Amino acid sequence: MRGVQRYHLEIKPAPPVIAWALFSGLTSFIAMSILGMITKYGAAIKDHHLPFAIAPAGASAVLLYGVPSAPLSQPRNVLVGHMIAAVIGTFMNQLFIDSPESLRWLPGALAVGISIALMGLTNCYHPPAGATAYLAGFYSADYVRVGWWFALYPVLPVFLIMISVALILNNLARVYPVYWFTAVPMASIIPLAEQKTNVAQIPVQDEESLRSSVDACGASQVDDHIENEGDADSAWMAARIHELEHELYELRAKQHRDETARLQTPHSNVV
Repeated sequence: MRGVQRYHLEIKPAPPVIAWALFSGLTSFIAMSILGMITKYGAAIKDHHLPFAIAPAGASAVLLYGVPSAPLSQPRNVLVGHMIAAVIGTFMNQLFIDSPESLRWLPGALAVGISIALMGLTNCYHPPAGATAYLAGFYSADYVRVGWWFALYPVLPVFLIMISVALILNNLARVYPVYWFTAVPMASIIPLAEQKTNVAQIPVQDEESLRSSVDACGASQVDDHIENEGDADSAWMAARIHELEHELYELRAKQHRDETARLQTPHSNVV
């Protein structure tokens, strides 16, 4: 449960597609059943007609239980994405609460747009969070019942339950998460000068050659194996590609800075 980047795990043969699909469907059913039972039998929820099993949870279930190795399915993306969306949606709703009927469409649209921008800035994209932002911004019944509490209830407990169920059930037959916070090593941990990654040199023929090439690049914090993951190679590659994209961005930024410095000081020996 600490993430595959933390452990040396043995890769096992991928299960048949039908087994993967049935297991994903079963885990999704269990997670949504838990939310449904809480909604049905929770005394305070039932007595006060409070929302709980909100629609975005169903969309998140596709990622959490269907493609748990995808970067968008990792715990940070799920929780932070939905919380950002809930807070922005609530703010937009309150900002336009006294607006004329002709502008009722605006807060929902702004909530989705701003939430996506903030998810991008914080590197925690999670597509179902767009629905969370729209629920709050577009005067939905779920939001109206709770108002400013929307982010703390029902969004926070719902997705903490979803992630907890994913941590327990996914690890019965595969590994989740790939990483908790991010697949990218911090610059303070691996200085840019020590990053000698050449994307063109990374082979993709097999697992052994791929890992040896990564070791040669000095990326020691990348996971070595994934246990019993139906798309094990895809899970590992997703984390590594995510990391390489950021390394390449940093290298290009450094090259741009060096080139700018060279042009500004033509008589210097800047390389």
